[in-house]
Amino acid sequence: MGKIFVPDAQDFPSQAEVAIIGGGVLGTATAFHASKAGLDAVVLEMRDSLGSLTTTASEECFRAQFSEPENVAMMKASIAVFENFADVIGIPGYDISLHQQGYLFFTADLNGPEKLRAQVAHQRSIGLDDVEFWTGDEVRSHFSWASPQVTAATWRAKDGWLSAHELTYGFAKGSDARFLLRTKATGILVDGHGVAGVETNRGTIATRTVVIAAGPFSGKVAQLAGVELPLTLLRRQKFIVAPHPDIPPDAPMTIDLSKGAYWRPEVGGAALGWADALPEQPAAPLEKVPTDWTFPPLVLEEVMKLAPFWAKVAEGLKREDVFLSAGQYTVTPDHKPVLGPYLDVPGLFLNVGYSGHGVMASPEGSRYVVATITGELCPEDNPFSFERFARGIVTVSAEKMVL
Repeated sequence: MGKIFVPDAQDFPSQAEVAIIGGGVLGTATAFHASKAGLDAVVLEMRDSLGSLTTTASEECFRAQFSEPENVAMMKASIAVFENFADVIGIPGYDISLHQQGYLFFTADLNGPEKLRAQVAHQRSIGLDDVEFWTGDEVRSHFSWASPQVTAATWRAKDGWLSAHELTYGFAKGSDARFLLRTKATGILVDGHGVAGVETNRGTIATRTVVIAAGPFSGKVAQLAGVELPLTLLRRQKFIVAPHPDIPPDAPMTIDLSKGAYWRPEVGGAALGWADALPEQPAAPLEKVPTDWTFPPLVLEEVMKLAPFWAKVAEGLKREDVFLSAGQYTVTPDHKPVLGPYLDVPGLFLNVGYSGHGVMASPEGSRYVVATITGELCPEDNPFSFERFARGIVTVSAEKMVL
């Protein structure tokens, strides 16, 4: 079982085979796969606990409804891990609060049926054989709360949400790694052979392999090795609404395809958000991301258009019924993660840039990274390698900011 502790001079490790910078879900998943590969892994987390920054700000959802084969494959593999998580980590009965209540992408657009039929046909052609096309009437036959305006939808029953906190700690507990809290990386040492170690506020760890998995701080960490990454940070807000009898507890993750506003059930209430509710500018990495109380009314006004029951819920809401929070997406030019080696600095590996899909892709994305460390996966066979930028083959993903 992984050891999670605040190190002192006596138990601070002087060396490790792999040093992972960042103790969110990506860092702990990387440590899990590294230890399963027989590597001595140490995770450096600057905060008081694991998964307390971007991971905890996540909407905690997962889906395989993507339009690119590499994304579909990564998400299907990750969801298989979620479905069998206790067995995967070797802790019988371990619960990540898995809710496979589906993802419903619906629209009121008149061309919705034609567009979404074609989308489902494409998704089936690239390996997502259980995604379904629904007409507006079929949507309403399954979910009576859907507006008469809905013309079409896509649906996958095995998509859903989970507890990102339990997922993070499950990966940590199921590993043999050491997790050093309140331990901040302050330098990455490089010599003629590549990475030579990591300097921290508690001492130096000698290592030839460093993985950057620091969420919005990944760009700053990479600069410690003289590396500039093409990452943009954008604020993303969400809010939780207290329990209300009109919120259907059996509803799926529900997203208006035209605008991107979404909601899902959450312990009698709901979680809601909308990436485009407010204009957002690129920002520096923050440990405490500010919130804007103009955000919840904008989202509620939007979601009630295709799910009219929200008008009744919103009518009686008080400020104490709404819990607003914010985090930062770490976005790449093509909205896909960067996984694997940074070839100009031997020994430096990246697990960054998931563009809002970090929790859902964490099992398989982190496995990819470790597979590049062990040599199981060659960079040229990795669709998420940093080298795609150098080769000029970057195209903007159709998935971009949709949850």
